[in-house]
Amino acid sequence: MVSADAPTQAAEEPLLSEDESPPRPPTLAEQVCGCLTALICCPILLASLCCCCVTATTVSAVDTGVNKAQGKRWDGVQMKWVIDRLDDEEAQVRGLPKDDDDIIKASGDEKAVGDDTAESSPEGVKETEYYDALGVAADATDAKIKRAYYINARKFHPDKNPSEEAKLKFQAIGEAYQVLSDPKLRAVYDKQGKDGLSGDKTEIAVDSVDPSLIFTFLFGNDSFDDIVGRLTLVTQTLVGGMDGSSEAKITPQQMKELERRRIVRLAAALRDRIKSYMDGDEAGAKAAWTAEGERLVEVRYGEQILNAVGVTYKLVTTEIIGSWSEGLEAKNEAFNIKIDAATKAAMAQGEAAAGAEAGEDALPGMVGMFWNVTVIDITTTLREVVLKVCKDAGTTSDIRKRRAAAIQELGVIWAGLKMKGGVDGTQRSVRNLYASATAAAMEATIDKARSAEKETVV
Repeated sequence: MVSADAPTQAAEEPLLSEDESPPRPPTLAEQVCGCLTALICCPILLASLCCCCVTATTVSAVDTGVNKAQGKRWDGVQMKWVIDRLDDEEAQVRGLPKDDDDIIKASGDEKAVGDDTAESSPEGVKETEYYDALGVAADATDAKIKRAYYINARKFHPDKNPSEEAKLKFQAIGEAYQVLSDPKLRAVYDKQGKDGLSGDKTEIAVDSVDPSLIFTFLFGNDSFDDIVGRLTLVTQTLVGGMDGSSEAKITPQQMKELERRRIVRLAAALRDRIKSYMDGDEAGAKAAWTAEGERLVEVRYGEQILNAVGVTYKLVTTEIIGSWSEGLEAKNEAFNIKIDAATKAAMAQGEAAAGAEAGEDALPGMVGMFWNVTVIDITTTLREVVLKVCKDAGTTSDIRKRRAAAIQELGVIWAGLKMKGGVDGTQRSVRNLYASATAAAMEATIDKARSAEKETVV
C-alpha cells in the first residue's frame, strides 16, 4: 500500500551493420522487440519500483509537511520538490531554441541533418542523388539517415505543406529513404546508382519499415503540438536513441531537460487557452474549445489523443479542487490508466512479434503497442502540465482554483468528443499509417498489396 506521506506523483510515474552481401536487416518482430526494451520494459520496471519499493523512497512526513508548507509540490519529471512560477519559467524557455536544437543537434554528429549542404562522397559511390535529397553525406550512418528523413518529411509532408513543390520534394525524400534505409538496396545503389535498382523503387516489405518512424508520423501530429508537445519517442528518434544505438549522445539529464521545456511550453499554452474563460466569457470559451476539439478529432488518431487529454485534465483537476474522496478516486483512476496501458502495450507487442514470425499481419499489434505507450507519455506529461498551471505560485489562490475549474470544463468537453462519419478511428489510422510514416513514392505498392489481399479474401 502506498504511504500517505509519499509525494503525490512519486507512485504515479509511468509504471513509466564490395562484394560481400550486406547484413540481413532485422525483421519487424526483431525491431518491435528492440522497441519494447525502451518503450515497455522500462515503464513497467519503473512502475514496479514505485509500487514495491515505495517504503524505501518515501519522503518522511516531516519533510513532506515542511515542503508543502513552503508552497512546494513534488515534480515527477525533475524528481524533486519545486515551486512553480509559470511566467518566469516561460520567459526562460522562450529564450531557448524552439526546436531544442541546442540539445537535439548536439546529440548528432558535427553536421546537422537536412542542411542540403553536400559533403565529399566516399570513393566507390557512383552517384549521390538520394543522399542529396536527404541532405546527408554518402557515408551517413543509419541513425543520421533516419533523422534526416524525419526532419525533411515533417517539413514537406502534404498535411503541413500542400504546395506542388513540397509534394515533389516529399516524394523524392521518401524514395531516397526507401532505398537508403534498406542495406541491400543501399549497397546496390552505391555500386550502380539508380540504374542498378529495379524499375519499381518503391517496392517495400513490412519488415523494412522503421517502427519508430511509423510511430512518429502516426501519433506525432502537428495539430497537437501545443497540447501534447513532441512525444518522448519522437525525441528519441531524433537523437538516435530509439534503438539503443551507441551513436546516441544525449544524456538522461538532457532528456529530462527536454521534457521540462515541453511541460513549461504546454503549461503556458494551456494557461492561454483558458484565458477567455478566466476573463469571464465562459460560454465563449466553451464554444471555442468545442470547435477546436471537433477539428482535432478528425486528424489521425485525433479522437483517441483528444479523449486521453480530456480525461487527464479532468482527473488531475479533480485531485486539486475535488473532495478528499474524489481526489483519491481520481488519483487511483489515473494510476490504473497507466497500468492498463502498459499491460496492453506488452500484450500488443507479443501479438505483433508472434504474428510477424508466423508470417501474419503484425501491423495492428505494433500500432496497438505504440498507442498504449503514447497514452503513458501523454498522461504522465499532462499531469505535470496541469499541476504547473494550477499550482503557480505567481498567482493568487483564487486564480489557481479558477484555472483548475476552467481546465476541468475543458477536459469534460474534449473527453466526450467523437469523430464524425462513423469510421473507426483505429482502423482509419491504420489505413493511413504508411502514408504518414513513409513517402508518397511507397503508396502505390502498398495499395497494390491491399488490393491483392482483398481479392484473396473475396
